[in-house]
Amino acid sequence: LREWGVLSLRFVRSVVVLVAALCLLCLAVMPVYAHPPKEVTLELGPNGALTVRVLHSVDDPGKHYVSRITVYVDDRAEETREYKSQTGTEGMSDIFALDPPRSGANIRAEAFCVIMGSKTGSFIVP
Repeated sequence: LREWGVLSLRFVRSVVVLVAALCLLCLAVMPVYAHPPKEVTLELGPNGALTVRVLHSVDDPGKHYVSRITVYVDDRAEETREYKSQTGTEGMSDIFALDPPRSGANIRAEAFCVIMGSKTGSFIVP
């Protein structure tokens, strides 16, 4: 009877170690599926129309998507928009109406993933 107690204790320990290892493995693999946007490009059109294009490839744009874009001019937040999905599996774009920025202004846009991370793109107005 004493041997069975030792055996069952070893079995329980082995199961606990195995479950803990599987949990750690799942946590290590999760960031592979959740990723920030890959690229943010900006294009300034006439009269301050700023097109922000975000490259963020996903399988399901309703669950894994760009959730927010914030546009800055000289480090001052000009506009933030929230999204419930992205327009396609490769990414999305949006147009922001800015007051025509001065020459030399630093325009920056930051796109946030609903699951993990963000990416920034910027340029200096010629």
